[in-house]
Amino acid sequence: MPTVQKGLSHGERTERSRDRSPIETPDLFGELLPTLRDTLGWTQADLGAFFGVSKLTAHRWEKQHVGETEARKAALRLVAGGVEASSAEGQEIGDLLLDMGVVPVVTAALCRRPPSPEMQPDEPVDWRMVFGVRNRLGWTQTEFAKFMGVTHSVPAVWESGDGSFGDAIRAALLALDLSSDPDQPDYREPTSAWDTLKTQGLQAFYDEALDLQI
Repeated sequence: MPTVQKGLSHGERTERSRDRSPIETPDLFGELLPTLRDTLGWTQADLGAFFGVSKLTAHRWEKQHVGETEARKAALRLVAGGVEASSAEGQEIGDLLLDMGVVPVVTAALCRRPPSPEMQPDEPVDWRMVFGVRNRLGWTQTEFAKFMGVTHSVPAVWESGDGSFGDAIRAALLALDLSSDPDQPDYREPTSAWDTLKTQGLQAFYDEALDLQI
């Protein structure tokens, strides 16, 4: 079970709050995305449908690298790893993933279950989930922001109830909720310590904890 950090001194809290830069992985959209789409048999419209955005938005991701967030990159790398490990044809995998969308794909991977279009998590993603996950992990809002690859003020907006959640962020939050709460029926905690994953970011958590089975 994650260890909640308590009793930090003022100096420790100050030091931890200084570095507010989000963790960022190397660029992906212009390098991997066109090849991955071709393997899956996806159009840009299909890519948009997988992430719950428009075809125009997906086109901008690929051609202009606009919207290349850490949550989206982590999900795409997860898909790419699943395709590489699977014996199924890329088009077959692409059809299945497109029927599901990013949220069931990520959570199915975490639970070590074969994904299916019916696996849409029922848990609401709102400020309560964000606060609950962060509280269980014992992370500050700044630490949580770094891990998720967002600016330091975003978790505060999420927890105020005023923020919105794209599908890639929803997938990441649901995965963190499943893997940090032993009361969840599909509980699966990563083998690496949360303090280690906290400093490495969302992609490290996906690489460590998720095993996509198609």
